Amino acid sequence: GKWARTKYVGVSLVGKTLAILGFGKVGSEVARRAKGLGMHVIAHDPYASADRARAIGVDLVSMEEAMTTADFISLHMPLTPSTNKMLNDEAFAKMKKGVRIINVARGGVIDEDALVRALDAGIVAQAALDVFTKEPPAADSKLVLHENVTVTPHLGASTVEAQV
Repeated sequence: GKWARTKYVGVSLVGKTLAILGFGKVGSEVARRAKGLGMHVIAHDPYASADRARAIGVDLVSMEEAMTTADFISLHMPLTPSTNKMLNDEAFAKMKKGVRIINVARGGVIDEDALVRALDAGIVAQAALDVFTKEPPAADSKLVLHENVTVTPHLGASTVEAQV
C-alpha cells in the first residue's frame, strides 16, 4: 500500500503568532516552549504580571488584538462567569481565517456549537480539544466527529509526575 501523506500535512510554527488566553503558570510555560519553536507569542490575561511577560518575551495585548492577529489560540484560563463561552460566534467572527484553537483549560470557555459553525465556515481550520462542556462528550457529538477536530479525554495533567 501507499502512505496517505497529504492527509498529514501540517503548518510550520516558525514565525506564526500564538495568542495565549490565560497567562498563569501553564500559559507562561506554553509561551516559553512556543518561543523556543520560533513563534511570536502574545497573551491576554487581565491579571498577568507585565514583568513576567517581559521576562519571557511575551507581549500582553487586548482580547481584541489576540483574537484578530493570532494564527493559533491556546486557552489556559479557569471557567468563571466572565470566561463562560468566551469563544462564541462573536469572537470567532473576529478571528483570522484559518486560525487553530487549542483548549486544555475548561470546556465551558468555548461555545461548542459556535465552534462547529466556525469550523464549517472555515474560520477555524483546526481545533485540538482536551476538555468539553460535558465530559465525556456524546459519541455522536458534531464536534467530536468533525474531521478538523482532534480530541483527547482530559489528559492535560495525566503524567506519573503530575499525580504525585
